[in-house]
Amino acid sequence: MSDRIAHSTGFLLICSPKVRASKYVMRELELFQLLKPGRSPLAAVRGAIPSVLLPELFSDQTVAADLTCDREMTLRDVRATLRRESHKIVARVWGIPVRQVYDRFEARRRSNRRRIATAEIAIISSIVGIVLWLGGDAGYHRIEELVPPANLVSPAGVGFTTELAPAVIRDRAAYVWQDPALAPRKLDLSIYALRALQYSPGHMLAADVNQFAIVDLASGAVSSQHAFEGEIAGIASWKGTAAISNKDGAVLILSPDGSVAAGSRPTSQTGRRFPTFRETGPFRYGEQLALNDHYLASATLTGQLGILERTTGNFVVADAPQFPLAEPIEHPKDPVLYETENTRPISTVAFLPDGDLMFAEGAGLRRVDPRSGKITFLKHCAIELVRQIIPLPRTNRLIALTTSTLEELELDQNNRSKVRCVRRSTLAPKSAPRAALSDDGKTLLVAYFDAAPDLWQPTYSIFGLHVRLPAWLW
Repeated sequence: MSDRIAHSTGFLLICSPKVRASKYVMRELELFQLLKPGRSPLAAVRGAIPSVLLPELFSDQTVAADLTCDREMTLRDVRATLRRESHKIVARVWGIPVRQVYDRFEARRRSNRRRIATAEIAIISSIVGIVLWLGGDAGYHRIEELVPPANLVSPAGVGFTTELAPAVIRDRAAYVWQDPALAPRKLDLSIYALRALQYSPGHMLAADVNQFAIVDLASGAVSSQHAFEGEIAGIASWKGTAAISNKDGAVLILSPDGSVAAGSRPTSQTGRRFPTFRETGPFRYGEQLALNDHYLASATLTGQLGILERTTGNFVVADAPQFPLAEPIEHPKDPVLYETENTRPISTVAFLPDGDLMFAEGAGLRRVDPRSGKITFLKHCAIELVRQIIPLPRTNRLIALTTSTLEELELDQNNRSKVRCVRRSTLAPKSAPRAALSDDGKTLLVAYFDAAPDLWQPTYSIFGLHVRLPAWLW
């Protein structure tokens, strides 16, 4: 920066201690006095203090800015110094308070920075959005295939240990994968399992032809083993409580303390739509069961649905029939809440987190409010017969498994009659999948009739890579 005087502003830059001997500067001072008579120049410090070099002209109170720069300073440092001090010069020249000029300078710089940052974010977001839209896919993806043991065909059921290790029960053995990349640990069981499902953390409920028991996945030990007259038809569990039905239509309820009690069976009429085939007798619990804190739902393969209120022992009865009833009706308060046409089977039942019951009939899904008994026929995309419904905790989403697809569905919060189909994954044809969700809700274990089990997680998949989705986003 050269030794110059800006005559139009009356600003003098003192650059070095040799300025007193500079004839050029002294001549410029005289010229300034001729051009601006009666006005005093302002001074800025750059390596020298004006009041020391020219005490007859400057005092300590007349310094406008400190522009001192060291030899080691970079160009960026020099520019920062000029930005920091320039407002003082402007304030002295125009007679404006220094703080006011500083605030105006800073506001302008912040505005420019915000504009630049906004433009950069917009450009980057657009590029990322285009890339993700073209090549990405959010949803449940198969992230790992488990190493299967020999002859793992037609498993009875799947679950997780307390450490969230996947486990599969088949025949008289439980297989536990501590490491998905290694072969599983085999636990011998004293019960031959035809059906099995998660009972509580680290435990599974297993049933053979006419007895059931609780299996400890840490040791393979069997407890709470009970015999059941008649062939076992269906099992269900919820937070340490289990329900087991047999083909005679009876049900046993296993409490967390290990006690077993029979479910109530009031008088019921089946075939109420078709008087020719109508039968009167005790209520028949079916092959499909579901439990929650208050209710036990039961559906038969011949299409009857009933919901038992566990706290009172009474069945849910709607104020009006859900379908036309053929005469004569002997028991208007029948525990059968719903009956499909032409005895079409109900393939699965499950309670949603909000307490409603969902069941599958043919290629359609139905929703029941157990408080009123009202049934809603849901609108959704075309799907196959649903074999299993798994609600996802703390969300309005659920997993629906058919014989060959994994459907991700979302309940409409504003329309109870609508379900949005989010994503579909194709499985092996006729693989008869059985699935269980881990206690933390992050991992889905799926086992097949004659294929290796695999693990699914909610991820964003792009170009073969899987990025875990955060809980707040899923």
